[in-house]
Amino acid sequence: MRLLEERPLAFRHEGACEFEFEGKGHGHSLSGRSDTSEPACVPSTSRVPDGDAVYRSVCILQAMTDRPNAHDALLGATSELTYEYGITGTGVDAIAARAGVTKRTLYQHFGSKDRLVAEALNDRNRRALLGLETNARRRSEETGELVILALFDVIENALRTKTKAGCAFINASLEINRPGHPVREAALAHLRAREGLVRQLLSEAGVEDADLAAQVTLLVDGAYAVGGSRRDPAAARQAKAAAAVLLAGRVVS
Repeated sequence: MRLLEERPLAFRHEGACEFEFEGKGHGHSLSGRSDTSEPACVPSTSRVPDGDAVYRSVCILQAMTDRPNAHDALLGATSELTYEYGITGTGVDAIAARAGVTKRTLYQHFGSKDRLVAEALNDRNRRALLGLETNARRRSEETGELVILALFDVIENALRTKTKAGCAFINASLEINRPGHPVREAALAHLRAREGLVRQLLSEAGVEDADLAAQVTLLVDGAYAVGGSRRDPAAARQAKAAAAVLLAGRVVS
């Protein structure tokens, strides 16, 4: 087919642009619309006075504007849905629909639901750890308390607002408890990293004690578990009081 013309058409939906190609000949042309990662086409044919067929190929190109790419959209949708409905209670159809992509795109990016959920947890892990530490240090500056104690204030606030169902990583490790499973490994990696943060904050307070670090970590995990299961943010406040007792007389001023 000989291409004669390429011209932009009007926008049909936000984030997409159409282009039309005309030419004479025999055969098929392709045109259509795409989701976030798969340009697609459908054939379009019309007639001109001389009887030759004119094939118009209409292709919609996704605009790279405010909309997240398919990879990030899938991670975000997976994180939201599995936290709200559980991992086994969330299917790939729901994830793809929330992300605005096809199941084909989902499998092209991640290969399997297990890998997608694991990657979503890894992505959440980085943001969660940074948020915990940053907000705990900010809270410590406001109250004058040790950062390790201010950490419990941050947990209480989270349980009251965005993580009412508790810790996503504890929840995932309990739901998918098969050793070696990628989802479980991703969840446990966060819990180990959070324990490392507790040790770091205790060290900054002048406390180098592995047993004490394990005890405070248990209080952190317990605050999330009890606060989430009972929908009671006050669990973090009670855990903070217990941590303060453990730290009494141990902190180097």
